[in-house]
Amino acid sequence: MSSVEKLGSLGITPKRRKQKEEELCGSHCQYEIRFQDLLIYVVERKMGSSRRMFLMDLARKKGFRVADIMSDSVTHIVTENNSWNEICDWIQTQKMSDANKLNLLDISWFTDSMGAGKPVDIEERHRVQVQKTQLLQSVAPSASSVSHVSRYACQRKSTLDNKNKIFTDTFEVLSENCEFDENAGSFVAYSRATSMLKSLPYPITGMNDLEGLPCLGDQTRVIIEELLEEGVCSRVESLLCDEKYKARKLFTSVFGVGVKTADKWYGLGFRTLEEIKAAKDITFTKMQRAGFLYYEDILQAVSKAEAEAVIQIIEDIVDQCTHDAKVTLTGGFRRWVKWRESIMF
Repeated sequence: MSSVEKLGSLGITPKRRKQKEEELCGSHCQYEIRFQDLLIYVVERKMGSSRRMFLMDLARKKGFRVADIMSDSVTHIVTENNSWNEICDWIQTQKMSDANKLNLLDISWFTDSMGAGKPVDIEERHRVQVQKTQLLQSVAPSASSVSHVSRYACQRKSTLDNKNKIFTDTFEVLSENCEFDENAGSFVAYSRATSMLKSLPYPITGMNDLEGLPCLGDQTRVIIEELLEEGVCSRVESLLCDEKYKARKLFTSVFGVGVKTADKWYGLGFRTLEEIKAAKDITFTKMQRAGFLYYEDILQAVSKAEAEAVIQIIEDIVDQCTHDAKVTLTGGFRRWVKWRESIMF
């Protein structure tokens, strides 16, 4: 009997083997392992280290074994936004003893498994490479890649039927808070993601649906994944309960009131509009006085009848100048007209 076998019979794990197991499983040991039969390795390539660490920790919390480094013990490789050629070339650099035994899976399998709380059955849509074959096949285009989505908002169609409201509502709250904090970079990122998701003719049901879509960075992808997994965004839940955010949102809803004025009023201890209007030591600008005077009226959306009345006035004025000009109602009301026409015809 070898020295390693003798130590094993005594219930002692050799230091070298113990170190290797810790390297394979990382911080997995602090969570209960529920699924012993599989060991997942998440490929960092094209994913980024921060997102990879987030996904690995999520899987460990769900009871999955996750390897920090690649080895022959790995059974499931999870990748995102990598082609079959790229992953096959990467696997060859790992010098695996039997690469054919690996389940080479797209992130969609990982997302489905996290949602189910257990490893789901591997379907063809989950595979990046057909198992037990060395032939590389062309990738079938997904729904998101078939219809090209422009990175420019002016080249995307606007729709009244938002199929991704859970995501866009979340991003709108986050972008609004970033605007309050004068965080221009994150404000633009969330706003662009919102605009793009609103234009999609289909709902996002998994991370695989994001393949090929523009305007989605690491921070927006992490939030989308959290919404897919949990149904809510923890950051937004905290914001909606935050006293300062609620005060900023309320105060800036008054015409003529900006973020700096809202912060000033908040710093003075005001929390409601009634308190501000009753204060004797606040001097309002002309626009702010009008904002408080017509507050309820300004908050109401313009009706279609009012918009048509305005466009009629403008048409009459333009017609007095030239008979060759054409006036068109644009914006939301034009989209509404186009949407109604598509339903009727």
